[in-house]
Amino acid sequence: MLFPLESMPGYQTLGLLGQGASGQVFKARQRSTGQFVAVKIPGQTSVHDPAAHRRVQQRLHQETRVLAMLQHAHVVRLLDKGLAPGGMVFAVLEFIPGETLRDFLLRNGRLPLPNVIDLMAQLLDALAFFHLHHVVHRDLKPENVMVVSTGASLHAKVLDFGLASHHGEPLFMRGGEGTPAYCAPEQLRGEPCVPATDIYAWALLFVECLNARPCVQGRNLEEVIHRQLSASAIELPNELSGHPLASLLRKALQKDVRHRSADALSLYAELVQCLVYQHRQHPMPEASLPVSSNSVGGHDERQITLETLPVLSEPTQGPHTLVMLCLGVRLVPTHHAALTLADLQELRELQMHWCANAVRDGQGRSAGVLGDCMLFHFELATDHAQNLHQAGVTALEVCKRMQRRSRLLALQHGIRIEVSGGIHLATLASDGDVSGRNHAANTALQLNSMAEPGVLLLSQAAQRAMAGRLPLALYVGTTQAQQEGADQVFQLLHDPIR
Repeated sequence: MLFPLESMPGYQTLGLLGQGASGQVFKARQRSTGQFVAVKIPGQTSVHDPAAHRRVQQRLHQETRVLAMLQHAHVVRLLDKGLAPGGMVFAVLEFIPGETLRDFLLRNGRLPLPNVIDLMAQLLDALAFFHLHHVVHRDLKPENVMVVSTGASLHAKVLDFGLASHHGEPLFMRGGEGTPAYCAPEQLRGEPCVPATDIYAWALLFVECLNARPCVQGRNLEEVIHRQLSASAIELPNELSGHPLASLLRKALQKDVRHRSADALSLYAELVQCLVYQHRQHPMPEASLPVSSNSVGGHDERQITLETLPVLSEPTQGPHTLVMLCLGVRLVPTHHAALTLADLQELRELQMHWCANAVRDGQGRSAGVLGDCMLFHFELATDHAQNLHQAGVTALEVCKRMQRRSRLLALQHGIRIEVSGGIHLATLASDGDVSGRNHAANTALQLNSMAEPGVLLLSQAAQRAMAGRLPLALYVGTTQAQQEGADQVFQLLHDPIR
């Protein structure tokens, strides 16, 4: 039976997406915007058991509380929370047009090692973010990871924080809750879960992507639990023999939590080194990337030139506003860097892929790539000021997180990342005005060329429409920005108004 979302103003039920022990998830359409969302409610199986129903309700409250803290490119976004008629709690989440890692592996089989490293680096980036905020997921498994094709790469998103703990175990949790095939031994024994608990599950997923089958199996649940609790080491694929990944995974799969890797950020740095090693030994051929079955149109949206910028699928007549964002990402070696040109190219592409995924997650659409510059347009909202605000907030978040990545690369490789950007608001004759779109792209590119490292610039048209939504200042950083007769250029400050 479908959850009666029609009784809640603003939503239209479209079908059941999935269900588990902690709840049911429905696909719905938000009437005000037309966008798809996912609505999660407590599972119906607990209705006749008051204690179980109360615990499931508490889990959903806990999940929304945790998700409200975790704004991250690889985490499903919380959009709303409330009470349905009858007092049932519900959460409105971002709808992710992809498939679970479980289904992805069933369809594609074993994944190439470079693709596995890329996906697992994204998940590890998310884990580092969780643990920084004192959150342990406690239920990382293929069913709780979505895989989406975002054009040039695969994008991972972590779901279901119903068992997540913040600053320790919530009182209503049982220590042994979770999925045994992916639970660390300490979790199965009912001991406190720590960051190393998530890292154990992450490493199991890593090996599963290479084998296309779970690492820990058994004829029944008792056998699975016995194998997890035993001292026997998790077997690694033969292809990792002699590869630095083998050492990394053995540390992450230690049964004794005292000897297991516990710092996701340090593990991420090691994984980056493994990626460089992999590229040096076995350069990945182009077009080797599996595609998510639910990617839009089932095709690759990668664009390398600006000859044909994409337009909306159903162009309408009349004036149309467009927000264009250009982001420049440059890798600058220091005097003690010792990487080859191929290594630098691999690292550069990795950072640009992450940056593109983060902007798309912030509702930006890819418009093209020119050298170190990536272009995106924001047209989701009908209000151009809202699109401008979304572009600005997204660009600020990318710059902030790229600074953290830069510090990491500087320590590991003597490489720093420089990010700059330009935002322009253009009025087009119609949605299909390709000439106007190209002119908007050129303006955003020019703004980016004027910006010093770490600076985000806005055109005068964008500044007028921003209407105090984000703090701005007149930019006088270059002589080009101060030319007599030229439009004024404004800098987006890094302390946005809340």
